[in-house]
Amino acid sequence: MLRLRRMGERCQNHNTNAKIKMQNDNAKLKIIAKRYLNFDFCTLHFEFLNGFGVIEIIIVVAIVAGSFLAFLQTESLAIRLLRNEKENLEAAFLAQESLEVARAVRDESWTNNIVPLANGPFYYPMIESGKWKLVSTDPGPVNGKYTRYVIFEEVRRDAQDRISATGTIDPGTRKITSRVLWNQGTKIKEVVAYITNFQESLSGPKEAKIVSFEDAPTDSNLNLFHSNNLGDGDPVQSFTTPASSTQVTRVDLFLKRATTTPADIFLEIRKSPTGVVLKISGIISSATILGSTLNWVAFRFPAYVELATSTVYHLRLRSAPSSTDALSGSVGPIHWGHKQSSPSPYLGGEARRYVGRLSNPNDTGELLDQYDFGFKVYALQ
Repeated sequence: MLRLRRMGERCQNHNTNAKIKMQNDNAKLKIIAKRYLNFDFCTLHFEFLNGFGVIEIIIVVAIVAGSFLAFLQTESLAIRLLRNEKENLEAAFLAQESLEVARAVRDESWTNNIVPLANGPFYYPMIESGKWKLVSTDPGPVNGKYTRYVIFEEVRRDAQDRISATGTIDPGTRKITSRVLWNQGTKIKEVVAYITNFQESLSGPKEAKIVSFEDAPTDSNLNLFHSNNLGDGDPVQSFTTPASSTQVTRVDLFLKRATTTPADIFLEIRKSPTGVVLKISGIISSATILGSTLNWVAFRFPAYVELATSTVYHLRLRSAPSSTDALSGSVGPIHWGHKQSSPSPYLGGEARRYVGRLSNPNDTGELLDQYDFGFKVYALQ
């Protein structure tokens, strides 16, 4: 107990001495200020025993205020940057969409939608009747902010078929600049691309007419096809191939639907009226054939048929159900346009009817001397 009491007295004496020392320091500071600074510190009282002083509080408040102001400025800058980034992204999407519009109208028809557009003027994408179009009249800002348009330019190619500033104009390629403006035109986003008439190169090999007899104006039921369940057989027209190799892809016949719903038809290429079938066309719905006048009907083959040069082949018109079988359900007639003259109007072949009648595969039918049916044969170029 005695030891604890002595320790308490020592602590009390220490505090008392520290307080006296501070009072002496304050007195000295007042004397110095009055002597050298002509300033009276008598009203001030400095005490640093516990807590912070006034100066420390002011410094802390200044630091906190400065930090808060810096935070506000950083937040404002971040918001401006995000807004600018959002506008740039929207403008980029709109510019890319304009290019897609140009590609869409190109895919629909290069000839009708791209060729008429001049080089230099502004063309604005817009939707009309559910379809994209490029128009010369500004439809107004997008989202109330962005103005967008595309500009076409001609493209030239050098001797190596590379795009260049000089050379020959390529009519199948156009340069497009897609441009988006906003903020009163002070901000611009541009995207540049090229479009080509690629569908022309993907359209496949071209066909050419190699042999035909087209002067067949007579519209009558000479061929007696279909024979309305009588089994009267099929009509046939022969032709002679040219001297060059022939890869036949399609044959057109000069036909007219003479009843409302005749049986569907198809075409065979044979070596003879009743010989080996070399190729069968796709089926033609007879309801699609005009009933008012003779017209050319295309019979296309799923793959070309290679025919020998300077050789006679036969086009046999058939029906489904078959007109060679009695009571098959075959309904007609369909007229095959023809012409009569003496000698036969087409010297490269002959016309027949009643081929294969009454289910006889060897019946070559009746030769129609002085008659020929209208036809056109097409082959790969």
